[in-house]
Amino acid sequence: MKKIIFALVIISLGTGPCIAQERIDATLATMQMLLQQTSLPASATVIKPLAKAYAIQINNHVFPLQETTHLDWSKSGKGAYQVEFFLQKGTAITDATDPGFRRAYWKIPLSSKQACQKFIALFDSLRTEMRRG
Repeated sequence: MKKIIFALVIISLGTGPCIAQERIDATLATMQMLLQQTSLPASATVIKPLAKAYAIQINNHVFPLQETTHLDWSKSGKGAYQVEFFLQKGTAITDATDPGFRRAYWKIPLSSKQACQKFIALFDSLRTEMRRG
């Protein structure tokens, strides 16, 4: 009986990270789909997790997933919507190709208010998933 319980514990420990990685991949795919609904071509939008840096990379820009990264959506003129990133306490959006690039504010255009809200919810879920994994 002890061997069976031990085997089940080992199996659950081995499958936990795989399930978490699948959820992260699904979240990133949904975020990529939301970004592709704007004027960005599908081939130009690349999103990948950076586990060591606790961040995600969207194209060349690296967005920290820390709690000091605040997101909100806004409507700019003529029905255009955007997700805005506000970074605090020394955190910054950086560029993977330019070490001197640092920004505390950034915005990403999206197609609708619902797309912005979904993007923010997905970003928040990535924080949780990557912290666990």
